[in-house]
Amino acid sequence: MPRSHPRDAVERPAGRAAALRRRIGTQIARFPSAREGATAVEFGLIAMPFLCLVAAIVETALAFFAGQVFDNAVSSASRQLYTGQFQAALSADPGAVALQKFKDAICTSPVPIFSCSTLKVDVLVVGDGADLSPPSPIDSARREWRPDFGTKYQNPGSNQIVIVQAAVEFPVFFGIFNPDTLTNGQRVLQSTVVFRTEPFQ
Repeated sequence: MPRSHPRDAVERPAGRAAALRRRIGTQIARFPSAREGATAVEFGLIAMPFLCLVAAIVETALAFFAGQVFDNAVSSASRQLYTGQFQAALSADPGAVALQKFKDAICTSPVPIFSCSTLKVDVLVVGDGADLSPPSPIDSARREWRPDFGTKYQNPGSNQIVIVQAAVEFPVFFGIFNPDTLTNGQRVLQSTVVFRTEPFQ
């Protein structure tokens, strides 16, 4: 029976080690050109920014649509002031009641995309030549509603200039994309209508 020479036992591990080194060297050399899993890695790198961008686009589009609906609702309700129809129907009501009923008129929108529970409205009568730029309904320093906003109703008469200023809170789902929000994290939709009433008397 042939016997293994001690020298052969030393050469075999040395040969295995050399083969292992060659295999590792080959794998390292192939690594820069390897493309397996590259798509998964690239998607992992861009997925979060891409999804954030899509979310911002969807939220901006929804807010734009809500703003258009709100503008139309305020304009439609203001037309009743313009023609004197609203004043005639509520001639005996005090200002607070009339203001609430005017808010209800705004909330009859066929697409209730905004919450009427947060709706605030001012109806102001101004004289000829007066400043037609009402102050913002938001206190920018505190990021809160102006305390006196949403409390004024001045019953418009015939042939008078009227400013209807309305604002409502709108939910924001991605606050990081909407830095100009209230302290409660809500966005504000605003609508202002200026007109001279008809000579209805």
